[in-house]
This record gives sequence, structure tokens and C-alpha cells, in this order.
Amino acid sequence: MEWITPEMVLAAVLAGVSLLMGIEYLRQRHRLSAMILGAGSGIAALLLLHEYGAALGFVPQLNLLTLGISALLGIPGVVLLLFVT
Repeated sequence: MEWITPEMVLAAVLAGVSLLMGIEYLRQRHRLSAMILGAGSGIAALLLLHEYGAALGFVPQLNLLTLGISALLGIPGVVLLLFVT
């Protein structure tokens, strides 16, 4: 019986990074524009990687989890997906 599964590690990492990103967005002077720019750049990076990622050997699926990670964490979230999967 495994006590710590990969899904638990992923959930813990996502929770911690989400908390840090939330704090960082709150520290920004223009909170809404910073959040929209971060989410937009993350989703754009995910879509580009989905379309042209075969050259890198990584083509992420487009689902609610990957879109949420890329929208919440931005480009660092897409890099996290690259390393986790």
C-alpha cells in the first residue's frame, strides 16, 4: 500500500503554487490586468504546445484540468505540466 501517490503530490504542488500565485496577484497594483495577462499567456502557451508540441515530444491534452492549471498559474503552470506528465 502506497501512502503517497503521484496524484496526492500533484494536488499538493498545485495547491501550494495556487496559493503563492493568489498572494502574488493580490500584491500587484493592477490586480485584474495582471490576472488576465497571466491567464491569457498560460492558455496561449498551452494551445501552442498542444498544436506544435510534437516537435518537443509533449502534446498536452486539452481538458478542464490542463486549462485550469494554465489559466491559474500561467506559463509556469504549462511548464509544470511539461515536467509532471
